[in-house]
Amino acid sequence: MIRATTPTHTFFFEVDPDESFQKILITYAQNGNIVLEKHKEDLSFSSCESFDGKTVYIASLKLTQEETNLFTAKPKGIVSIQMRAVTPDGDAIASYISDIYVENVLNDEVLTCD
Repeated sequence: MIRATTPTHTFFFEVDPDESFQKILITYAQNGNIVLEKHKEDLSFSSCESFDGKTVYIASLKLTQEETNLFTAKPKGIVSIQMRAVTPDGDAIASYISDIYVENVLNDEVLTCD
């Protein structure tokens, strides 16, 4: 992920996350601190057919320039991401933690179309 950009993070499911989960929490942490949290209402949902004919459900999350500027590229430049969710029955699940690298930009000014 590059700071001062608007990346889209995509999460894949075997079940429809919009229907199967009452709440979803995506946590971004860096250097042991929670930097950003996003919720179910921040996600966009879609689906597609996989090569074997099964439906794959997708949850996408687009970050803003301001949000990616919250992360640092140094000293380690690694952001950990985890999704947690709860079903309507109250069962809680969690994904494995994924680590992504953060790259710097020379100028982290937020650019607009103005």
